[in-house]
Amino acid sequence: MLEEVQINNYRCLRSLTVPLRPLTVLIGPNDTGKSAFLGAIDNLIQGPERFSQSDHWRHDTEAAIRLIGKLEQGTIECHSAAKGKKDRRFAPSSDVRGHLFPVRRFFLPAIGVPMKCQGYAAGEEAELDIGQDGGRVAALCDFLLRRDRTRFFKMVETLQRYIPGLEDIAIGTPDAATRQIDLVIDDGFHLSADHASAGVRLLLFFVALAHHPRPPRTILVEEPENGIHPRRLSDVMHLLRATSKGEFGDYPAQVIVTTHSPYLLDSVDLSQDQVLVFRRNDHGSRTASPVDAERMKTFIDDFMLGEIWFNEEEAGLVAKP
Repeated sequence: MLEEVQINNYRCLRSLTVPLRPLTVLIGPNDTGKSAFLGAIDNLIQGPERFSQSDHWRHDTEAAIRLIGKLEQGTIECHSAAKGKKDRRFAPSSDVRGHLFPVRRFFLPAIGVPMKCQGYAAGEEAELDIGQDGGRVAALCDFLLRRDRTRFFKMVETLQRYIPGLEDIAIGTPDAATRQIDLVIDDGFHLSADHASAGVRLLLFFVALAHHPRPPRTILVEEPENGIHPRRLSDVMHLLRATSKGEFGDYPAQVIVTTHSPYLLDSVDLSQDQVLVFRRNDHGSRTASPVDAERMKTFIDDFMLGEIWFNEEEAGLVAKP
């Protein structure tokens, strides 16, 4: 797990060093660097062949990108290189990188993730990739039904708690290569999950991710609240926290999400989760500061964390200079 990240000259992130936890939530107004931060984490772990010009601070390739991640097991680094040379990634051993890899950055459609896809071929079952848009959830469910029924039935039990009227899920095969999720609802009626609401399909994704036997070790999610009813965001956070603890999977995964939702922030537990507050500086760089957990203790008895954020804005959440 990444415990601390240092970022220099990556896009709008001129210079920042921040602590991370198993579940970290990034908040702040639009255009304050949250998505750039996820991109930096992705690049740090993936180790690109070459950064593009637009990845450099103000597109200045002379401003060297420097990404450093600190883990309990060691340090990994990723640097931009001199002109004409490949960018470089450094790690004392592949074992260190293995604690973070694979990394997956999810871009979930607000209209809901697809519920129909091709099944896994024999070689693909080793990875069980569920797609950048979550579009291979049906393949994962099909795999669990065939190869890990205990986990499949636990996943269905979780879904029954979150989706009113759900009795079961079935895996349809509209053709030999395709798998689709069917919802069994209301006295045995079968409904193709592609015809369910966007919120239901997004909940299906988060439940499947939490029950994934071998999830990505580093999970990056942009605005998981999109398409979800505000009252269901506590369920989403419960699932993401379960994923970060490995409650259903074979191991814990580090989860980092961005959000604009005070309702999602209400479900953060500052005793175990991290919240980073992003702000824009006058000269165009961005800063990121952890929420002042000690200061928040004086408010939490009377107010929810999201309520404090909404009323006090970002400045009210961080330590006073």
